[in-house]
Amino acid sequence: MPVPHLYKVATQTPKVLPHMRKQRFVTTFMVTALVIVALVLSGTFLWFYLRTEKLSMGLVHQQAQTLFRQIVLTQRWVTQHGGVFVQVLPGVDPNPYLTSLPGLKVTIKDEDGVRYTLRNPGLATREISQLANESGLFTVRITSLKPVNTQNSPDAFERDALRKLENGINEVSKVDRTAKGVFYRYVAPLYYETTCNRCHSHQGYNNGDIRGGISISIPMDKLVDEMKLSRLYTLFGFIVVFGTMFLILFIIARRFMRELSFAQSELEKSACTDSLTGLFNRKTAEIRFKEEISRHIRTGEPLSCLMLDVDHFKSVNDNHGHQIGDMALVEVARIVSELSRQADVVFRYGGEEFLVLLTNTPLQSALIIAERMRIKVEEETANLRDGSLSVTISCGVVEYCDNESVEKFIGRADAALYRAKDNGRNRVCTENAS
Repeated sequence: MPVPHLYKVATQTPKVLPHMRKQRFVTTFMVTALVIVALVLSGTFLWFYLRTEKLSMGLVHQQAQTLFRQIVLTQRWVTQHGGVFVQVLPGVDPNPYLTSLPGLKVTIKDEDGVRYTLRNPGLATREISQLANESGLFTVRITSLKPVNTQNSPDAFERDALRKLENGINEVSKVDRTAKGVFYRYVAPLYYETTCNRCHSHQGYNNGDIRGGISISIPMDKLVDEMKLSRLYTLFGFIVVFGTMFLILFIIARRFMRELSFAQSELEKSACTDSLTGLFNRKTAEIRFKEEISRHIRTGEPLSCLMLDVDHFKSVNDNHGHQIGDMALVEVARIVSELSRQADVVFRYGGEEFLVLLTNTPLQSALIIAERMRIKVEEETANLRDGSLSVTISCGVVEYCDNESVEKFIGRADAALYRAKDNGRNRVCTENAS
């Protein structure tokens, strides 16, 4: 016969601290795991982002270095050939700084009378820079702390860079954010060579001296936009991966918590309840009696106890078998529980004995409840085993006396029960009267 799962049993199970500790452990484990996952993912994505940004900046820096080398090689080629003559056209005028140099022929004519003017490395660099700037590619200029042409005077960044170059630094670069956009600024040294004497001998440089620098400015607006987009993709990837990991861990933890809670509930139930009847067991009775006695001491509310025993239960087992005996115990447990109030607690105290703790109940009220139980058991068990078996109970009833122990309180109920048995069974008795 199935074991009844009584509502009072489920609602009155004492709290078990180990279960709470395990729940806290699982919660702590989940939070710790999420923190570790978040830190690992954050570190990974941060490394990826910084690595990507470093590579991007490295490519821009490499582009600036390449441009610098190309400009230096171009200047060297122009210098080695004594300059380059270009046709004089509107907007292409002779360099006024070259015309002032003694012995330097700045303008020539060919056989057809077409005029050509000399372009030195500095001016050639400036005009190449103008073409590149008009195409939105880059800007290149020669700059110096002692410029021949005032147009080559350094700005604040270039002045600081030139001083650093003179102090032994090989190159200077920075990302410059201006109202016109974001630019990568790069300055590297321009060394004095013997071929420079033609135009710069009056400045007093020696071979190998730093006479200035080549300043390169590369627009970075597109790259900055790409890097911003990369940040968004990185952040989105982090959120997706972290969210997925969180969801997986949450599902695992939730399922584990459910299984743990169920297993713990079963353990608690088996520890404090009787497996056959579903009632609280004797060990739990001791705990609950102490709790209710403490409450009685605080509030002064009356507290009574019933001890029930199935009459001639050994004969039931001997004549009908233990399975029928178990069925009789389950039926008695069901009836007693149904007639108990919500605040009352029913226990299987041992064998065929049951204990009922009646809160806020004086002795006379307890006697009435016990009598109802006795009558109900006798009526509803009359048809067990097709009418061949009838079960009755004897009951002892006592009210708690101040300052007595749990053992004495239950012992008086047991004495009242034996009085009922001695008086013929199937009856309710107190300590002193039937």
